Amino acid sequence: MQYAFPPTPGLIPPSNYICAAVNDYNVVLARTDLPEWVFSWTNPQSGQFTNRVALPSPLGPIPLPRSWASVDAEFFGQPFRFIDTHLESFSSAIREAQGGELRAGPANTSLPVIVAMDSNSQAFPLPRDATYLDFISAGYSDLWTQVFPSLPGFTCCQNETDNNPVSELSQRMDLILTKAPSVHWESGSWEPILTAGYGMGYSPRTMPRWRWVLSSKGECAKAPIR
Repeated sequence: MQYAFPPTPGLIPPSNYICAAVNDYNVVLARTDLPEWVFSWTNPQSGQFTNRVALPSPLGPIPLPRSWASVDAEFFGQPFRFIDTHLESFSSAIREAQGGELRAGPANTSLPVIVAMDSNSQAFPLPRDATYLDFISAGYSDLWTQVFPSLPGFTCCQNETDNNPVSELSQRMDLILTKAPSVHWESGSWEPILTAGYGMGYSPRTMPRWRWVLSSKGECAKAPIR
């Protein structure tokens, strides 16, 4: 679990009172339809970052932790660690500290690493966010820039109402980063052959109230493992 807000009273003007609770999760979805000699996973782990913000509420400050989840997997006998995370959006300093926790924690392994994250860290346009630059300086590769070095690949963000008639995406923050230690793979082992975004289309099921399928656009990639 990333965070759980307890039941909290609130007011929808002018006179509607509500009590709302929110649970938010980070999850890793893995295929179960493949034989184990093709794909398998072990060692599921998860945790919350020590660095976190606190939001004000009528009941006092409520901590807003961010979290990560990981599994160790093998694909045709090639091992790697897959990590999913969602970094802080309200504080750049805390976001950068969380990135450091991730690299020193679950990503600190001799296995090749894939990090899929809503980083809240601007990779494009310039200037790039410090958290993104920290990962690149630490030896991580950005799969999008390897395939589309001249395309912006915007993933964030639509209007909060999700009803804007024209897309408002203007930043790339949803990232797939990889790091392959030379003790396991040859240099350059990560050579993505496909990367794409999703979540850009209209949703006929939710129009006209919500026009977009997602408020942010995601990223997916296909890369050979050898």
